[in-house]
Amino acid sequence: MLQQTQTPTAQPDVAEGADKPLRILQFCTNFYKGGGIQTHVLELSEWLEASGHQIWFAAEPRRSSQDPSAENFISLSMADVSKVDGNLPGRVYSMFRNAMRLRKEISKHKFDVIHVHETAPALVARLATLGKDIPIVMTFHGSAPERIPSAAKIGKYCADIVASPSRISLDALIANGVRADKTKVLRNGIKPLRIASADTIATLRERYLPDGKGQIVFSPSRLAPQKGIDIMIEVAKRVIEKRPDTQFVIAGSGVLTGTVDEWAAAAGVGDNMHFLGAIDTVPEHLQASDLFLLTSRWEALPISIVESFRAGLPVVATDCGGVSELVDDQVGKLCTVEDVDGITNAVLTLLQSDELRQQKRAAAIARSEEKQFDVDHAHEQILTTYQSVLSER
Repeated sequence: MLQQTQTPTAQPDVAEGADKPLRILQFCTNFYKGGGIQTHVLELSEWLEASGHQIWFAAEPRRSSQDPSAENFISLSMADVSKVDGNLPGRVYSMFRNAMRLRKEISKHKFDVIHVHETAPALVARLATLGKDIPIVMTFHGSAPERIPSAAKIGKYCADIVASPSRISLDALIANGVRADKTKVLRNGIKPLRIASADTIATLRERYLPDGKGQIVFSPSRLAPQKGIDIMIEVAKRVIEKRPDTQFVIAGSGVLTGTVDEWAAAAGVGDNMHFLGAIDTVPEHLQASDLFLLTSRWEALPISIVESFRAGLPVVATDCGGVSELVDDQVGKLCTVEDVDGITNAVLTLLQSDELRQQKRAAAIARSEEKQFDVDHAHEQILTTYQSVLSER
């Protein structure tokens, strides 16, 4: 595993009564189906509830994978707050309106701790807790580089602890003003991969490779500018010129839904690129594929990469955020962001050598078994952080 420069972080200091059940609010902008952040929060919440703690959710109700009518769901119009291209006065008004709504719920439910995910929820939560002794833990899941300074400012003034699954992402916040002793690396626990049957794998491979020839490059990527789908299409075009039986399978939805199909058709690779939308069979697709590809412009620490390791897939990914904390030459190839030539060469090198893929497959499986990705270990670290910040009150 690549070694990263260490920066002092907040140390757990669990108070007496650490076993006391907590009332925890998990606050996201939304709970859209299939998102990495949302999946992490839901799995964490299931674990916390199984450990005896009470969980509430706050988020935008539209398109939510959580039931907005549930007693433990607080509906907030967060889309109006987080809309980057929205009218600034309107966003500020919405932020205060949501804060007032949340403040009433805080008084009603008496939360012990609020865990916010990203900056818009952090702003609303801080306003809602003014004058109240409720600690806020903020997890930073990554952002475009130009937004790092503003994210750091929000973390500095709105959170008691600023966390991130990525050491590199956290160091960027510290470099922009967040106190190092108020930060903590909190990895995302990754559940063991659901094992697909041989028949399921064979059926999927036949779907994309009907004549039994060729290879599958899989990418669970939200269809948004962040994920560099335009770069992926150009890479696919160059790979297919040399290996025409290669199929690129992309799972995910987003603002570019429909547009990416037009891009692929214009590039002449429409027959080799399959945009599936949001699916429930990512584990099965991983196990049926030959290579994992991520062409993102920015990330924190993608859950999907660890899932691909568990499936034994070599990984080609761009060097953004904390991706270099996961990917190196042992398990695949790390490429410069938007380097079409470099990404193409990495993909072709791995597709052309069964022996090389097998070597990296073994290394990927071994890396996925590291303790830092264990669900219980990761979630215990988050719970300990809640208890630690409460002990300082």
